[in-house]
Amino acid sequence: MSDGWQEALLRRWNECGYYRTMGMRVVRADDEGSEFVLDVTPALLQGYGTAHGGAIAGLLDAAMALAILGRLPDGEGCTTVEMKLNYTGPAPPGTVGARGRVLHLGRRTVVAAAEAVDGKGRMVAISQGTFQRFAERAS
Repeated sequence: MSDGWQEALLRRWNECGYYRTMGMRVVRADDEGSEFVLDVTPALLQGYGTAHGGAIAGLLDAAMALAILGRLPDGEGCTTVEMKLNYTGPAPPGTVGARGRVLHLGRRTVVAAAEAVDGKGRMVAISQGTFQRFAERAS
């Protein structure tokens, strides 16, 4: 896929409202996978002072989806069918990184995985999900 296609993909998703609201950015999305960064700000903390699990779940869901989009032909999208997640440690305020990768690319469904690590490189969560492919409608 061309560099222009990849730049358009990153721009589209980095400008979407959800990513901006959550403070997450797609750093890379290509045929090898995806990389994300989440800024764990006070707005994302739960009562114990670490990132709410929902923020981490959203990050991992996005990392898997963008890893898939980096492999799909132009004009195709994907949506989450199911997702399993294991939290392995707290995510303190600061930066959390995530990497997603495609495990199986089928004609109708795709299986992907993602891991999240804190600013010191400690794993905070790992996930696996199934996504359905679909043709995007012309805007």
